[in-house]
Amino acid sequence: MDTASVLFDTIGSKAMRIGRARLNRPKQLNGINLEMVRLLSHQLRRWRSDTSIAAVILQAEGEKGFSAGGDVAEVIRQVRDGGDERYAYGDAFFEEEYILDRMIHRFGKPFIVFSHGVNMGGGMGLSAGASHRIIAESSKVAMPEIHIGLFPDVGGGFFLNRLPPGVGMIMALTGLIINESDAIYAGLFDAFVPKAKWDSTIDHLTQLEFTQDWQMNHQLVTTWILQHDASLDDAMASSMLSHYAKALRWIGSQPTPASMLEQLQRAAQDDPWFDAPAKSLERGSPTAALISHRYLHDCFHRSLDEVLGLDLVLARRFLRGHDFPEGVRALLIDKDKKPS
Repeated sequence: MDTASVLFDTIGSKAMRIGRARLNRPKQLNGINLEMVRLLSHQLRRWRSDTSIAAVILQAEGEKGFSAGGDVAEVIRQVRDGGDERYAYGDAFFEEEYILDRMIHRFGKPFIVFSHGVNMGGGMGLSAGASHRIIAESSKVAMPEIHIGLFPDVGGGFFLNRLPPGVGMIMALTGLIINESDAIYAGLFDAFVPKAKWDSTIDHLTQLEFTQDWQMNHQLVTTWILQHDASLDDAMASSMLSHYAKALRWIGSQPTPASMLEQLQRAAQDDPWFDAPAKSLERGSPTAALISHRYLHDCFHRSLDEVLGLDLVLARRFLRGHDFPEGVRALLIDKDKKPS
């Protein structure tokens, strides 16, 4: 068994091949650490410049998920160890992670993500910017930073603001977990393909007649996705975001996190579906809620570069604050689930 944290290979027998990267820390739910960021960044730069590589696939090993997010537990362990260099790892991690996210958004060649199971936080940073995004059954997609006293970084101010009205704000302030139908409805993913069919779907991809024309290759991949998309299958889970669209628009448009909480609690009295997001906002970091709310509003008209630049400023401030280290301690290190 290969113990490398990211596995790389090329697939296909034609002159133009597909580069494939697989996140390989399944026991840690493929939590993304600095080593993985550096491995991915180095290989993606090589594939982008390699004229024999037509497109890139990113997927993950293990049955439980694509990625549970950034390995912030290691970031905070370094802080807790103290010393003059206690912030060095975290500063480097956030900076290089955001550079990787930007590279995926602007990769040029078709960049295809296959996501299954858990895809949260930093995992969403990797998938949101892909040109073609495929999701499997039983998926759990979220931006859960409110639970650890952080804000929805990895470009959240860019892609959450492009979701249906209210949805991005609700996801940012409550860590709302959505399913595969929700993710497609919201525009976070493009197609649904059952995981059992991934191998055959990828085999068909390798048979496409790719050329050196990147735009033509994008059109080929888009047609390929449409041919394999099963999102109209009756077996697919229902979209709760679609069902509650009017309520989410109203709640997400509230002027403050406090008024959002009040409206969520009122909605929960009539429908238990709202109970979990209401409790998450109530129990989450107040600092993170306030900053995340303003962050999304301030990022509404910002470019991707501007959002990721702001992410780095905020991440470094959160790293040196109280709530983020305390939230990670309570949920991921000591696991007493009692953040102060």
